[in-house]
Amino acid sequence: MGLMTFGPDVEWGAKTTSLEEFGMFLDHLQAAGYNEGDTARTYQRGAQEAFTAAVGYKKRGLTVATKVYPDSPGKHEPKVLRENVEESLKQLQTDYVDIFYLHAPDRSVPFEKTLEAINELYNEGKFKQFGLSNYAAFEVAEIVITCRDKGWVRPTIYQGCYNAISGLFTGKYKAGKTNAPGQLTLVDKVYRTRYIRDGNFDALSIIEPVVTAHGLTLIEVAMRWLIHHSDLKMRTEGGNDGLIIGASSLAQLDNNLAQLDKGPLPKEVIDALDDGWLAAKATTQEYWHMDLKYTYDTQAALFGKEHQVAGRARI
Repeated sequence: MGLMTFGPDVEWGAKTTSLEEFGMFLDHLQAAGYNEGDTARTYQRGAQEAFTAAVGYKKRGLTVATKVYPDSPGKHEPKVLRENVEESLKQLQTDYVDIFYLHAPDRSVPFEKTLEAINELYNEGKFKQFGLSNYAAFEVAEIVITCRDKGWVRPTIYQGCYNAISGLFTGKYKAGKTNAPGQLTLVDKVYRTRYIRDGNFDALSIIEPVVTAHGLTLIEVAMRWLIHHSDLKMRTEGGNDGLIIGASSLAQLDNNLAQLDKGPLPKEVIDALDDGWLAAKATTQEYWHMDLKYTYDTQAALFGKEHQVAGRARI
């Protein structure tokens, strides 16, 4: 379960600010047989990890993943990265986490420098698994090859933005009826930028009538599509993929959990989803984070300063 909306900072998107209520969410999650929480150093402006520690996640036997987001250049410099990892562990009141992610690419720092620091932290037992989040596919390939060639810990898990139009499938948003900017939290504004687009509403107008005709809900369709029709391979199918679900109420959490046990969708619904994707595709935001601009010498980082590389423009 994603923990971003649990904490003391309403402006930063907190929906649950009470530890007692947070504990009730975890009760429902664990009663359904799930046991993983996903947080980050940046969530709740640095307060989420301590909030999770205060709810007693360790006594509950909950495993936790955390991440370091490069909200400023240099965040993945070895010294700064170490400071952030150690602060995360301190706030979580633990010596290690199950998964540590680089939350997004810091393109101001050569990846090799960051990966060497990651390897040192791994060898010190700060985390069990190394993961990447919000990187471009070619960057993942570069990182895996670099780690393999250097004999460093390789990333074995990727967390990315992969869903059926996110919050639009809750039915909460309609074309021309979105919340006014003044009503939005900082997190809401991020999601508004990503998803409140004409192409997505065009897709919704194609999909929703078909979903309704089959007596389904949009959120049910979104969940079942991910489990049964996406490129994910879940553990029930011999894979190791999974979903990170969120919820702003216990009823929503219970409903989301209930969808996980349902079967594949009717063909007509899948066809509508495919048609909806064609309507949304042109305006869909990239799956990676940050501009694809590297402020270090990529040629020197990849080939060494002693090698000169050249390009040829074909006209």
